[in-house]
Amino acid sequence: MLSVNSVIKKFKRGAHVVHALGPVNLQIRQGEFVTILGPSGCGKTTLLHMLGGFETPTSGNVEISGQAVTAPSRKLGMVFQEATLFPWKTVLQNIAWPIEQRGIRRGDALEMATEYLDKVGLHRFGKAYPSELSGGMRQRAALARTLAMQPEVLLMDEPFGALDAQTREEMQEELTRVWQTSGLTVVFITHDIPEAIFLGDRVVVLGGKPGTVMEDCVVELPRPRTNATKSHPKVLEYRSHLWDLIRRASTA
Repeated sequence: MLSVNSVIKKFKRGAHVVHALGPVNLQIRQGEFVTILGPSGCGKTTLLHMLGGFETPTSGNVEISGQAVTAPSRKLGMVFQEATLFPWKTVLQNIAWPIEQRGIRRGDALEMATEYLDKVGLHRFGKAYPSELSGGMRQRAALARTLAMQPEVLLMDEPFGALDAQTREEMQEELTRVWQTSGLTVVFITHDIPEAIFLGDRVVVLGGKPGTVMEDCVVELPRPRTNATKSHPKVLEYRSHLWDLIRRASTA
């Protein structure tokens, strides 16, 4: 589904060239939920932006279903760290917007948007404006708007990082429920080890300078996952192993 082939990313800073990432090779199958974990500065977000077509590799390439990713497209939906919603539109109008962009008339788009509101548990807040919502609700609305694009791949850049602990756990469970019913492929960036384990079929650990794949860890935990999953005996094993990798990555 997604293929990262010998990708290297370098940036120019004045007279200097910074080798930020790579080479990175990564294969993500259709319908997988892959979390990417690593210390600050290892290139997680840079990699995600190249997957989404927002940045281009210095060398190597990214492909979706065998086609090179060279620019953003409807196949690739992005959810950012902060909910990106139009403040002058209601929640329902925000979600209807990408549907209207597909040429669907407004009345039908609003009706379809209601279905996406229901999917993320915001059916009672369609007439509210983003400023009237909590942080968790805004992220739910941003997720619904991205789902309304009908992407093949959902790219998520630490979307729950600013939420309180309880809301974060609720959003994790909500996301797994939406993912399991949608058939989407998801790539999710996080700093949080328990979150990476709970959400992912695989946890890809980036580390070093330049950032490279230190390990691609398969998470063998049963699905569907609920809050009870977090007390599964294997979770502690995964946490210990991944924490050791992150410590090594931080000092590399």
